[in-house]
Amino acid sequence: MINNYSFKLLPDFAKIFEQGSGEKNDEVIWSVQSTNDPRTNGEGNRGHLYFIMEYDILPGMQRDTENGRPFKRFRPTNFTLDVLFNDRLNDTRYDKTFKHVFYSNNGATIPKVNGVPKYNVGDTSIWLPGVELPASVVNSKPYAVYTPSKYSPKIFPSLIKFLDPLRPDRTYEQGSRDFLVYRLAETYLIAAEAAMYAGDDIAAANFINAVRLRAARTSTDPVQSAAYRTAMMATPAMMNIDFMLDERGREFLGEQMRWFDLVRTGKLLERVKKWNPDAAAIKDHHVLRPIPQEQIDRTTSIFKQNAGY
Repeated sequence: MINNYSFKLLPDFAKIFEQGSGEKNDEVIWSVQSTNDPRTNGEGNRGHLYFIMEYDILPGMQRDTENGRPFKRFRPTNFTLDVLFNDRLNDTRYDKTFKHVFYSNNGATIPKVNGVPKYNVGDTSIWLPGVELPASVVNSKPYAVYTPSKYSPKIFPSLIKFLDPLRPDRTYEQGSRDFLVYRLAETYLIAAEAAMYAGDDIAAANFINAVRLRAARTSTDPVQSAAYRTAMMATPAMMNIDFMLDERGREFLGEQMRWFDLVRTGKLLERVKKWNPDAAAIKDHHVLRPIPQEQIDRTTSIFKQNAGY
């Protein structure tokens, strides 16, 4: 797959998820295609609904198609932000995965001082810098600043991979984005995992570095660019399943692989208990999901319900 076909990693991680022709690129091996024709699109791709914070009730903002319809169903965990995306100097995937700035689109709710708006439509209205800042810096901004200590179930860095500004109106749910099921980056990471289990950590590191180096920051200064690439290089000594899972988390966040990755590697219970306090009640039987009762009923009891449900 890596060497014998015409697929290749795109040089820019962000380009993979550009809507329209960008979704049909040299890295995409298999996708479920959608259309903007409601007669043939069925349910469409609704991924745009679920990852967006509730920006539309904040000062200077209202819901629009560009920023999305904020169902706010999925927010990044502290583990995602603080561990997976801890390196934001050398690795560009944090910047290219999350939305950090919202620009004002509602002049009626822009805050005023002595009757004068603090900023204008089109200016920054919300900023999520991703790090804690001194109060003096936060207070110096005319717009709202949300540092990590201010994140909540309604305010958080929002995944941008599935935003769908080409919807005909701001309430439309049947998105037209293709769903990228399999792309070449996963082939590299599967090859890395296989090489690691085969005892070839050098080959594993080479495979995983193909993906990591694509994500390395660049600079107009070639010396600085080289430094970024060097910092992104994983060594053979780093090859273990936890490193592999972390790398898959950075690369495929939100792409509906995580549950399966954690189950197949036997890491679901360990990682959930360690990193996700909201799911601390997880039990051993949760490694298997319940079989829908309708499925059991239709098979005249051939299937029995999984234990614990």
